[in-house]
Amino acid sequence: MDETRYEARSDAQDIVDQLQTISGPVLVAGAPGTGKTNALINTAVAHLDAGLDPQSLLIIAPTRLTAASIRDDLSRRAERTFTEPVVRTWSAYAFDLIRRARVEGLLPFLERPPRLLSGPEQDTLIGNLLEGHATGLTTGPQWPSELELAIETRGFRKEIREFFDRVSELGLEPADIEQRGEEAARPEWVAAAHFYQEYRDLLDLGSAEAFDPAGLITRAAELLEEHPDFLHAEQDRLALVLVDDLQEATLSQHRLLALLAKDRPMVAFAAPDSVVQGFRGARTDELHRFAQNYTSTTEATLLELAHGYRMPPQITKAWERIVQRVPLAAGLRGRTLEPRQAGNDDACQALAFENSTLEERFIAQRIVQLSLFENRSLSDIAIVVRNGSQVRSYSRFLEGQGIAVQVPPAEIPLKDEGAVRPLLDLLELAFNHSSADDPLLMQNLLLSRYGMSTALEIRRLRQLLRQHEAAQGGRRSSQELLETCLREPELAQDLGKPAFGLQRLLKMYGALNAELASGTATPETALWAMWEASGRAQAWREEALGAGTSARRADHDLDAVLSLFQAAERFVDQLPGASVPQFIEHILNQDLPMDSLATRAAGGHMVTVLTTAAAAGKEWPIVFIPGLQEGSWPNLRLRGELLGSNALADVVEHGIGFLATRTPTHLVRQIRNDELRSFSNAVSRASEQLICTAVDNEDSQPSSFLDLVDPPGPEGRATTAVPRIRSLPTLVAQLRNTAESSKAALLGAIPVAEGSDPVGQYRDAVNVLAQLATSQQPVRGAHPEQWWGLLPLSSTAPVVPEDQPRRVSPSKVETLVKSPLNWFVQSAGGTAAHDFAASLGTLIHSIAEEHPEASGSEYQRILEQRWPELEKLDNWEGQRDFDRATLMLKKFAQYCIAMRQEGRELVAREMPFQIEVPTPDGTQVQLRGIIDRVEADANGRVTVVDLKTGSMAPSKSDTLEHPQLGVYQTAIQLGALQENPDTAGLSDQPAGASLVYVGTSTKSPTIREQPSLAEDDWAKTLILEAASLMGHSEFITRHVAGSSGILGNCTLPEICPLCAEGRQVTEP
Repeated sequence: MDETRYEARSDAQDIVDQLQTISGPVLVAGAPGTGKTNALINTAVAHLDAGLDPQSLLIIAPTRLTAASIRDDLSRRAERTFTEPVVRTWSAYAFDLIRRARVEGLLPFLERPPRLLSGPEQDTLIGNLLEGHATGLTTGPQWPSELELAIETRGFRKEIREFFDRVSELGLEPADIEQRGEEAARPEWVAAAHFYQEYRDLLDLGSAEAFDPAGLITRAAELLEEHPDFLHAEQDRLALVLVDDLQEATLSQHRLLALLAKDRPMVAFAAPDSVVQGFRGARTDELHRFAQNYTSTTEATLLELAHGYRMPPQITKAWERIVQRVPLAAGLRGRTLEPRQAGNDDACQALAFENSTLEERFIAQRIVQLSLFENRSLSDIAIVVRNGSQVRSYSRFLEGQGIAVQVPPAEIPLKDEGAVRPLLDLLELAFNHSSADDPLLMQNLLLSRYGMSTALEIRRLRQLLRQHEAAQGGRRSSQELLETCLREPELAQDLGKPAFGLQRLLKMYGALNAELASGTATPETALWAMWEASGRAQAWREEALGAGTSARRADHDLDAVLSLFQAAERFVDQLPGASVPQFIEHILNQDLPMDSLATRAAGGHMVTVLTTAAAAGKEWPIVFIPGLQEGSWPNLRLRGELLGSNALADVVEHGIGFLATRTPTHLVRQIRNDELRSFSNAVSRASEQLICTAVDNEDSQPSSFLDLVDPPGPEGRATTAVPRIRSLPTLVAQLRNTAESSKAALLGAIPVAEGSDPVGQYRDAVNVLAQLATSQQPVRGAHPEQWWGLLPLSSTAPVVPEDQPRRVSPSKVETLVKSPLNWFVQSAGGTAAHDFAASLGTLIHSIAEEHPEASGSEYQRILEQRWPELEKLDNWEGQRDFDRATLMLKKFAQYCIAMRQEGRELVAREMPFQIEVPTPDGTQVQLRGIIDRVEADANGRVTVVDLKTGSMAPSKSDTLEHPQLGVYQTAIQLGALQENPDTAGLSDQPAGASLVYVGTSTKSPTIREQPSLAEDDWAKTLILEAASLMGHSEFITRHVAGSSGILGNCTLPEICPLCAEGRQVTEP
């Protein structure tokens, strides 16, 4: 900027005084916190007080939030209201220009008022075009072969959007892009040019009035250039133009500003080394050409703000270390900073931790300490991170620790909001009934903010539906019954609490269908019908007015629903007559967050978690910057190189020859500079304390940025130890530990530490626990009644009272004798949830029972009909399981053929029995169960057959005394056959018993035979032993001590006294 007239002014008020009389462009440069925005507002107030017409003042801000903040401050300081907006963003001003040009008849092709094309809308339009090409509906451009696999990905759509934004900003036509692609031998530019032409044609056909943000500003500049009278009228209207954060301006924004303010009164404020929009085309290097761009004489005035009002000396030095590594953007100006406030010794910290869990815990612990012990409001604290995924991660973690969190709106797509997705799913169900076939859909609806059911309640609901179905002789699965409830809501009546969530969803679905049946439904009325029927408006409102995590969740959900209604209103306004299905498709196709204008609830005392881009223009007393990892921040991944949008911009600006200078080293250096500017912006947000953190271990290395904040000593940077988070549960745990260890020391169980006072420690810990336990709101875990292991046994009576029979099941005898504890836990309901193998076995048994004489092909047809009962997804895994089940039934058919060939016939299947077993002491013992198959030979002697679907069969020797088969044979000896009309009269002396395995890997069924027991009474002895064990009040466990878990033989290690996991909490 050699042509710039430099006049040093270190005080903001001095600069404001000078800016009261200006005749040409002025650039005010200053580091963050030097009062630039404050000087801008004071300059505007001074001119307004001097008689400037508010209609002649224009203030341009880089973002809507910054514009809103300046607008509020200006209204307050100027003590007046404005009939027209004085403060605008670049897009808002360009939009207003186009609107006024249309009113004046300068844009005859615009039949409707102009509107801004949102990011999600643009993404959807691009996705539809790419999908049309992929399906063959239209002929797409010839993309290079190396891009073929990327075309259908979300990342490719993102690259397309970035490419369109750059060419729109540069004002390039498709023909211009194609020409440069041919000159530079870049086939991707040629293909992108054809795609851009198709995109514009489609946009002109359906939404000619829609402008994307980048193209909006370029179009406004072209409008001024094409209509000199309109330009001169606008220049005459504007007596003063003020611009905030000019360092964030793109080339098109500089172009528009130069048209308006060249050689005219204009003051631009800039922090040359703090840039967060570099990835969106911000050009800090244009500050070098300020005089060249904005004056005809190439002379302009540069003023410098050098006194800092925000950062203390320690943070200022860190900021200077960062920016010194960035090329100068405005001569030698805007980098000198003299802090005016003193800081504490710990004002700037750089800490390393052994893992990310400790890093998160430290931040949470420090926030709690600041709030509880240093009396700082949570609103004084911000966590600034690199990207949106970290925003969501930290916000979830802090909320889980009970810390109130505020995050910027529109961090996730609207369709993925927890309060929005169920409404969209119900809308889709109403128009596409096959959507109900998705087994996860109904479950997700029940678990949603509208169903509000727990996993246990859903399981119970499925059980109740199946019970009612079975009672009526039906066989529909629980999934089919849930789907049927949508058409037959009465199925969900009288099911109690587990069905409350389902009933609310059915009410919403019914209200939706009633509205759709009216014939006048719009997206807005359809949504309103569901929302009103849900009853959530008042409930969430009352909840949001409270405090705590639930209140913040309700507040967020209300904001999300409001954004959905606004999206519906906007959709209807833009596309009159559009249908509800079109609206559903419109929202579901959007993979980008929607920047909603809906009013949101103001944040209170909450920690702010946001990205460095969202933090621009704001400040907090205390700022945490976590996640400073090498490869993450800075992230040196090349951007915009898939389609070469940045290279195209360089060619437009510098010519084809410039491509030779774009080496990887050059590009990485540019990216690193952008990352440094972004990081310097994050660092400069702190006014009192800055804490930067990273993980340092074998897998993760701290970023070099951490050393810029606080250079390590010669021995390097040690990792920081993190204490427990200060919370009531951890306090109770620590007090209990102190009380127990002190008592143990007093009893001589452990040595007394030198200098300790176990008596005093014990007394103090117990007294505090008593206060916590008896307070108005007792703290859980403080009272000994809530301590595990101290309560007496709830009962010492026998599990089976002496006056009641002991019912022995053949399938449980082996478990009961080998490990009584396992039997007791299973009998009490402590069994693992049935896996798919168990469900498959149940289905095979059911088919075998109902169709004992079917052929292999018939079994396959029956299996196809009943397979949906298992609710398996239609994928490769489901097909594999179906093939396995088919093979099982074919093996069973083979067994049935072999049985008949051996001269046996089936006389009973699934035969129940209940037999009294005589005992020496007169104890009542009942043997009852169900035999899968009873087969009889020509002599009337029967063979007991137990069908197995497992993959492992016992050995032949083990089968000789197989407990279950032995018990079955004993039941027949005691007269089980005579109770059944199909088997009465057959011999009570069985011919033997067999296990038929159809799930093994062999080609034919695996058969294990047990000979007739004859006079051998080992099975009866086993039954009596099992019955005796059932009458106890305590149950032993049997296995090798310590052999538990996956590699051991204990199935209940968590409660087994032989296993380490099963020890009581009172045991050492």
